[in-house]
Amino acid sequence: MAVTHSTAARNAATNAVVDLLDVGTGTPSLVFRTSGTIGELGDAVATLAMDGTNAFGDSSNGTATAASIASDTNAAGSAEAVATATLEDRDDTVVIHCAVAESGSDINMTNGLTVANGDTVSCSSLTYTALTA
Repeated sequence: MAVTHSTAARNAATNAVVDLLDVGTGTPSLVFRTSGTIGELGDAVATLAMDGTNAFGDSSNGTATAASIASDTNAAGSAEAVATATLEDRDDTVVIHCAVAESGSDINMTNGLTVANGDTVSCSSLTYTALTA
């Protein structure tokens, strides 16, 4: 039998994770990287500032939606393709590490995975789900 969680438990778990992004003194961020793991991060190619008040709204049915995310209008870029992303709190501590691809991944990039120096990188929407039903 699979473990299942009530909606209240899923909401609590999701909120606990995304609320960690609001810890610290700076601005939470979404950082696109060429590689890496949560313990050994790859090179950052674009850094997008998240909402400075609350990075995510409250969870509904186990999913929280990010508030505004600013574009990086002058990305550092790299010849290597983006492969991972991190969501970091106000003190640049990684809270979430995930995969990036053109489709079927944690985060999908629609205009290709290579970010050149000076490119603009934006995020049209972002959700986080801590647990499934």
